[in-house]
Amino acid sequence: MQNETMLDVAGFLFKKGRKNCAEAVAEAWQKVSGRDPELKENLSKCGSGRAPQGLCGAIYAAQLVSDEDKKAELNDRFADAAGSLLCQEIRSMKKLSCPGCVELAAALLEENLRETVA
Repeated sequence: MQNETMLDVAGFLFKKGRKNCAEAVAEAWQKVSGRDPELKENLSKCGSGRAPQGLCGAIYAAQLVSDEDKKAELNDRFADAAGSLLCQEIRSMKKLSCPGCVELAAALLEENLRETVA
């Protein structure tokens, strides 16, 4: 998976790997970044709008693994594209699909990772 992007890995895990949105984003980040933070949250319970405060699981996972100084920008860019940070609002607006949210969160994380490394 060395040449695959975080977006590719997250998309695969979500669509074919039987992972929910939060698990797919966090696992893709771990595989592509090579970092393995200890996630205290059980992400298996954070899909389908069940992340804390009703957040989209994809952005919730991205927040967990993102560098602290990148979280505000991550949230802003995600909300601009998806219409909200909340799962039920995103779904009701139909601006972005669940796979689209996973791919967006993964792409934003990967951008942040590249900026950190550069």
